[in-house]
Amino acid sequence: MIDNLTISGYRRYENLMLDPLGRINIILGNNNVGKTSILESVFAWACGQSMVPFVRVPLTRCRYMFYQSQYIMMEELLSAVHDRSSVPFYMSFSGSIDGKNESFEHKIDPYALLSEYDSSYKSSEGRIDWPINDSTLQSTSSHNMPWSGITQVPIAKWTITHNQKDPVDADLVFPFQNIANVKPFHNAKFVDLLAFTSMAEIVQIYASLKRQQLLISVVEQMHSVFPDIAGFDMIPYPDGSQSPVSIVKKDGTMLPIFAYGDGVQKWFYLIGSFVLHRGSIICIDEIDVGFHPTAQKEFCSHVIRTAMENQVQLFLTTHNIEFIDEFLSAAQELDIEQKKDIRVLTIREHEQGMQIRNIDADESKRARDNLNLELR
Repeated sequence: MIDNLTISGYRRYENLMLDPLGRINIILGNNNVGKTSILESVFAWACGQSMVPFVRVPLTRCRYMFYQSQYIMMEELLSAVHDRSSVPFYMSFSGSIDGKNESFEHKIDPYALLSEYDSSYKSSEGRIDWPINDSTLQSTSSHNMPWSGITQVPIAKWTITHNQKDPVDADLVFPFQNIANVKPFHNAKFVDLLAFTSMAEIVQIYASLKRQQLLISVVEQMHSVFPDIAGFDMIPYPDGSQSPVSIVKKDGTMLPIFAYGDGVQKWFYLIGSFVLHRGSIICIDEIDVGFHPTAQKEFCSHVIRTAMENQVQLFLTTHNIEFIDEFLSAAQELDIEQKKDIRVLTIREHEQGMQIRNIDADESKRARDNLNLELR
């Protein structure tokens, strides 16, 4: 479990330290204060020196199946950098795990495209016009990209150094392709607002739970809240093609999971992910979306219990004060030490910079009950 995190040079954050972190961390704050950027930073730290998931998740948030232009790719890169006044660009993510600090510094050297994208980066005031390295220009293979025959455009040379040694570098190019595989530092999963609507993701979770004989525990949890749910199945269509995951109702009939509301779909997706990704870090943006207030407390209880049982470390964002109250109420079922392992972090922007209020579940509950404190 990561005990603290320092973010330097990423998006809005010149330097921000989150300490302590717990088993479950709820990130609160106004719009555009950088809550999602914190989730991205946690994920980036977990990526370590593996650049591919960093590009696919924090950098683009999976907005594109593939980039439509090299300028979009450059713009996404620039949006991730806090200080763009000089080159190379730098960002770093440092966290403590098992008493040892693990830091990853990213050095980004843009190629000539940057000065084409923004003429202010042409040779002046110490800035240089980076030459295109001919070795990075190559024809894209039709076997791994939908851009057969298109010449790649180099965007930047990206170097990631672990604990100030053993740098790993790769060329970020357009069209984007998988770079030499580097194992992530820590298992992690990023869940955005609409991730649960992906049928491919739902099928993968169902299949993995089924293979590992873990499906029954998810069914039991969901049945306690949605009594009509008796199970899940996935029966191929008559022509043998794959069908979506279906819910087996208590009367034996079946309906595809997407015929149910967002709350049911998201519940299966999230609880299934906790069980499936045991021992991982899971970042969830806007966790409350799709849940009716009457289902929130039960959902919160299951989130807390399932995360702790599966040693999952959670990082959550929400704007919903009802959800926060239900989460804190559900946390009262825990013992004192477990409640200390739930942190509520409120990010505020002041003239002197970003400020953080970091309190545990018990203190947060007292602040709400006794002072009606606005935690958000």
